[in-house]
Amino acid sequence: MSTYTQRLFLGLALLVAAIPAWPLDIGEQAPPVTFETLDGLERHMDNYDTRTGTVMVFLSSRCETTIAQMERINEIHVANRFNVLFIGVSANPEETGDELRQFATNLGAIFPIYRDTTGDVVESFGASTTPEFFLLNDEAILLYHGELGGEAEEPGLEQAINQYLDSQPIETTHMQAQGTPIDEPGPPREIGNQYGLPYLAGQFIFQEIPGAAVHHCSTVAEAPSGDILALWYGGSYESAEDQALYMARLEDKRSGLWTQPERVVWNPGQPPGNAVVFQGPGEKMHIIWGRMEGTWPKRRGSGWSDCRLMIRTSEDNGHTWSEDRELEDTYGWLPRNTPLTLANGDFALPISGQVEGEGSGSFLLVLNEDTGEWSRRGFIEGASQPAVIVRDNGDLLSMMRSSPRTMKSVSGDNGHTWTPIEPTDRRNPSSSSAMIKLESGRVLLVYTDTESGSRYPLVIAQSHDDGESWDDIITLATDWGEFSYPSIIQASDGKIHLTYTYRRYSIKHVVFNEDWLEHQQARPN
Repeated sequence: MSTYTQRLFLGLALLVAAIPAWPLDIGEQAPPVTFETLDGLERHMDNYDTRTGTVMVFLSSRCETTIAQMERINEIHVANRFNVLFIGVSANPEETGDELRQFATNLGAIFPIYRDTTGDVVESFGASTTPEFFLLNDEAILLYHGELGGEAEEPGLEQAINQYLDSQPIETTHMQAQGTPIDEPGPPREIGNQYGLPYLAGQFIFQEIPGAAVHHCSTVAEAPSGDILALWYGGSYESAEDQALYMARLEDKRSGLWTQPERVVWNPGQPPGNAVVFQGPGEKMHIIWGRMEGTWPKRRGSGWSDCRLMIRTSEDNGHTWSEDRELEDTYGWLPRNTPLTLANGDFALPISGQVEGEGSGSFLLVLNEDTGEWSRRGFIEGASQPAVIVRDNGDLLSMMRSSPRTMKSVSGDNGHTWTPIEPTDRRNPSSSSAMIKLESGRVLLVYTDTESGSRYPLVIAQSHDDGESWDDIITLATDWGEFSYPSIIQASDGKIHLTYTYRRYSIKHVVFNEDWLEHQQARPN
């Protein structure tokens, strides 16, 4: 062969090598292909005839357009999964199997995804962009190529699939894919799990406390250390002279095991009743409790109008406590629900009881952080045991114990004045409820959902409009027996802790997150 001829052949060879692979055209048959699984195993695919259709999806976990379209891709896939197999293909050799698996998990892809580390699959199909879609029939003939497109009635992948499955001509067979060039994938992206990680756990705080048969009226708080504290009263029966306050601590949240309850307040002759434990300003723990006074003996469940408020504090996460001191002019008052910080920064504890010249009702006890003194603010006549939240506009919403409906009142001036009480649509058998506004803005109301004298079932209702309306009722405890007097907080890690009376012989603790709330099969109102 002459030198001229050799140079001619070499030139032609170089020219052919420089020409990119011709894209698979509509009506042409796709070849068998070889992938790599996310675990690094070789997978040869030529089984197009085992299904009605195949969609090859060239994608990238580093492509913003792919990420944005995954929800729609999943919808089309799920709607056609019995007839059409979606196959994800990543042609970026830098995208690891773990990276792609996390991408699929967090965005809900439930179709196979493979790696094309050699670029052979990309070359066979002529793909150039992510995401890019190729619809093939059971003979591997290309029917549609291009972008995702619009809804079913608009040109795009879904319309092409529907027309193919209905044995109709495909009106639009090609649409130019828009996205990220395959050879310019970019850096790894942090992709959050759109489904979240629902968490729910529950257990009794204790099985038995010798000498104390009946337990009720729990409250829950988070200490500065992150420990969760639960406090309640227990004794021979409600209002018994041997009644005392018990406290347990949850230190290891992974195990869910509470410490053995300790008797922290015991006051023979004037036993403690309702109490609340909470973290106040300056990371100081507080217990405010009602000292039962009046004459003895008392019948079961009586004596609550003869209480006076006492307070003790702790500066070591509730391990040791100060001496109790009396809060002046609080005869006939009782705490029940957790405190809150008002829109103006004041720290306040909801209280109910008798107020001279006003009658029986609810109000706030506000802390003066400079002096450590507490003073009454405002008055709501006619209902008790208020649970209060701050709305987005700064107003206060109070939900109160009554029967046969929970009562509500609103304050627009940080609790100085309140609207007259009015019934809500939430049932109430004259039992305490609890309410919290979560960091997300979601409001939870925990209450006994009946208007009879019974105290079951215990439910959670959610509000997405600051307590104007309630929906998504989740049942926590049902069957016969008492499930009542809930207390609820959101801890610093975002988890929500709830305690409640379990048939008077124990206190139940439940902890969950907002992902669990999102994915509950809630019963309708």
